[in-house]
Amino acid sequence: MTKARLGEDANDPERRLTKSLAPVREVMEAADLDFNQLLQRDLDDHRVAVQLIPYLMTEQANGPAFFPPVVAVLLPFRSKRPSQFAPLEAEPTLVPDDGAQWLQQRAGEAFQIQRLAAPEGQPHPGSIGKLWWNSAEAQLVVLDGQHRAMALLAVERTMTKSWQGSSGAKYRSFYEHQVQLLIDEQGGDLDLSKVEVPVTVCWFPEQTGADAKPHEAARKLFVDVNKEARPPSESRIILLSDAELKNILTRRLLSELRGNNRGDLMPLYAVEYDNPQVNANRPARWSVLTSITVLKAIVERLLFGPARQLQDVTFKQGPGRYSTREQDKFLRAQLGFASLFDEEIDDGGFPYRRDELGNAHFPLGQVDTITDRFAATWGQAVLTLLSRTAPYASHSRALTALRDSWHRDDSSLALAYDALFSGVGVFWTLRASHDDFLTKKSEGLNPGKSDVVVAWESLDKREQDFEQLRAKEFLDSTTQHNVKRSNAAFTVFNTQACQIGQMLTLGTLWELRKQQSSGDLEELPAFAAALVDGWNAYFAQEHGKGRDRKLAFNNSRSDITNPLNQIANMDTPQAVYFRYFWLQALDTPAAWELVSQWFADRQDVTQAVHAARLLYLELLIKQNVSALKASRPGSSQTKLEQLAAEMAHKTLMRALRDWFYLDQNQYDQWAAPLKVPAQRSQDREPASGTAMADG
Repeated sequence: MTKARLGEDANDPERRLTKSLAPVREVMEAADLDFNQLLQRDLDDHRVAVQLIPYLMTEQANGPAFFPPVVAVLLPFRSKRPSQFAPLEAEPTLVPDDGAQWLQQRAGEAFQIQRLAAPEGQPHPGSIGKLWWNSAEAQLVVLDGQHRAMALLAVERTMTKSWQGSSGAKYRSFYEHQVQLLIDEQGGDLDLSKVEVPVTVCWFPEQTGADAKPHEAARKLFVDVNKEARPPSESRIILLSDAELKNILTRRLLSELRGNNRGDLMPLYAVEYDNPQVNANRPARWSVLTSITVLKAIVERLLFGPARQLQDVTFKQGPGRYSTREQDKFLRAQLGFASLFDEEIDDGGFPYRRDELGNAHFPLGQVDTITDRFAATWGQAVLTLLSRTAPYASHSRALTALRDSWHRDDSSLALAYDALFSGVGVFWTLRASHDDFLTKKSEGLNPGKSDVVVAWESLDKREQDFEQLRAKEFLDSTTQHNVKRSNAAFTVFNTQACQIGQMLTLGTLWELRKQQSSGDLEELPAFAAALVDGWNAYFAQEHGKGRDRKLAFNNSRSDITNPLNQIANMDTPQAVYFRYFWLQALDTPAAWELVSQWFADRQDVTQAVHAARLLYLELLIKQNVSALKASRPGSSQTKLEQLAAEMAHKTLMRALRDWFYLDQNQYDQWAAPLKVPAQRSQDREPASGTAMADG
């Protein structure tokens, strides 16, 4: 274990080690590599140049830059081809050096190793050693951490102007300009002698001589290192990272839940924030209604935009990345940085300009100021929607009732309780233990049931209890039929798409509010509360023909007729269609009465509803075309599209009639100017029980 160092050119071991680190591509010609010799070759030079090198060279306001150790292994090469070491001397020789005694061994002219000796001639417990090698016969090859090592090498070669004489000269253009630019930005007098990177140097004592296979040993080590390494989950990064405001603001939402003593917000145990899976898109616990990754997605869309995502209901978020500059500008507007900071900010000697603040560039000493503003405005609005909207409030009340009725009479029940309500990580331990139990049973073994396994199995029974409690809260019924309908509703309400869609609705309507009036940021929590009142008024509508409006978002696989929700899959990108559902619910008489005071002109809201409806209609047509192609092979594309459009119009019209009080005349009035023709159906049965919405 040692370190490689930057700084002025010198002959000390740490500087020489920096020069000696070599990626595989610089030790061997790519054309000479076969799969049996391949260790690790591919390098993302762009990532090294634009991310790792600036991170390494730029002083961090929020703490030091840190690289995990680079792992390098000493391997035999001659003329850039794998070779073999000469046999290592069988017995070490005791030699004096540097005022101490060392145990020395040599492998011909390839390398020499010395280990510090204790007075009695045995290896010293301090485990100090020295390694020499002959570069004509051996190379120190980077086994793990090639990108980190390349960042170090690029800075080294640029500083010492040694690119041309190195084995990596062909990669010079990737790095030299970028490194020089960073040096110039800091006045040209950047002291890099403090930049030290830990290095683990490996060598194989038993892999010398004619029959040795050091390169195979290195490949095995590479596989072992990378197989056992586990990247942190997204949940863990959000919980620990202080480098991005997106993560800090998301954590503030959890802190607000933890510190809430009023009981008006959902409980913290309704949020899954400890999922160890790297790419966990949906919560694993049946008890939670949302997750930390969903909360971060909400923060990103409401505060970082881009603005068009909220201002244009037909804008669909693509897979590409958005401009960081654009997102940072939107953040500053959404949190009102102009009223929060002076134009110039000094934070412990680090200067900041207000108009340059953003996700990754912010004064560490002002984090509380930023998060307090967020918590009092957007944070409170988000938590209001997730806590008070009827389905989510029902879920939280049922979960709390389950917790309060839990009898922890034995250790297994106590473990199961902790898995849902308190013990971070307990749920995953129970699940892993139960999976192991089932694996052993499938192999014909007879493992005994421990308290851990019993605890996991008891969660199944508790899930059924919870579903009964939730159906009682949500539909005021615990019949098997209504429990099934309630479960179907929450398979929709608890998706990322549905929740993010509701938040997009909040953001879109707030943009309309700002266009019509001042849109004072301090009013945002009250605005969110009004939206919740509107939605709850819609969900509480009298049943017409057995149509409970709480089931209005149920999908086509539920046991309801003419459902609005025909979305084939409810992945996160479908949130834009759920925004339409939430908007449509507010555009009903009972709901609009409670939100109308916030808008000077309803027409702007109506136009947003109509545009969102058209976007959804286009999705229905696209889905219908795909289904018709499978059922009607040979039909022309034009015929399929016409039939798909007629089907989509009929489906949408009936859903709006039955669930949202819009009669066919109103639907035809909306559909008439569309480029997508509607089938003029004779099905003109009016909705029952409530007056029609206007427009």
